[in-house]
Amino acid sequence: MFGETTFWQLFMKGGAAVFFLLGVSVLSWWIIIDRAICFSRIKVNTQDFMDRVKKMLAKKDRQGVLTLCQTTPGPLSAVIRSGMDASEGGREKMEAAMQRTLNYEAGRMQKFLGLLGTIGSVSPFIGLFGTILGIIKAFRDLAMSQGGGPSVVANGIAEALVATAMGIFVAIPAVVAYNLFVRAIDNLETETINAASELADLLD
Repeated sequence: MFGETTFWQLFMKGGAAVFFLLGVSVLSWWIIIDRAICFSRIKVNTQDFMDRVKKMLAKKDRQGVLTLCQTTPGPLSAVIRSGMDASEGGREKMEAAMQRTLNYEAGRMQKFLGLLGTIGSVSPFIGLFGTILGIIKAFRDLAMSQGGGPSVVANGIAEALVATAMGIFVAIPAVVAYNLFVRAIDNLETETINAASELADLLD
């Protein structure tokens, strides 16, 4: 009986937890793709950008720096522009403006990442919960059957374990992507902070 059952049949009998996790998987991949597109758009060579800023400031071309910031996407250009706008108020105001902008941009980059991390950590438990419910059902079916034997339990447990497999299947890409995105944000924040400090020194 069990040998003739395909994985797709087991999947279809996996219960509500499996179908819920399927929906969660779609949501997870949507977040991953959305964040990947976002990060690809804001990727900037920090050293090259700051070299251009330095050359313009050396020529007293403040408008050129502002134009460069306007045409360059990402948090780095936004932070540098806020520093330029606040530079006439002194170093303290300039650093405060850049910090506010960095906090805002970091929040934008972290959009949906909390949800992605939650999906990665909770999905295996949802799958395990579905498996437990499935095992309970399998033993109940065994108690109600007459002469069904171990095959009834084996088939029921196989169906129940699909929920655990699905939970792990959903969690792995979510956790990996979450860690990659968090590391990318940390690196970008560090580079931006260093660039902001460099700008403050240039304009001080």
